[in-house]
Amino acid sequence: MKIDGDVLTIDLNLSMDEIVTLEEFIRPRIEYIERIETEDGSVLSSSALLSLLVSIKKTRPQIEIPFLEKEQTISFSYGTVHWTYHD
Repeated sequence: MKIDGDVLTIDLNLSMDEIVTLEEFIRPRIEYIERIETEDGSVLSSSALLSLLVSIKKTRPQIEIPFLEKEQTISFSYGTVHWTYHD
């Protein structure tokens, strides 16, 4: 995870402990983050991270999360994973 100005870049392959740490990092700074990017080549390994990103988007709808907007990712275990979420 790294922050550059108002852009936060995260790895999608986070453990549960890292997801909790990410949430603790983001919550007090949510007003200052404009965009959450994902590292190139990272693979989603937990639905908890997906849930956190959706929660952040619902809390602050104007934040840009391109990964969510794609509505799909590739998993080595499950193949292509699709999702929908409602604002």
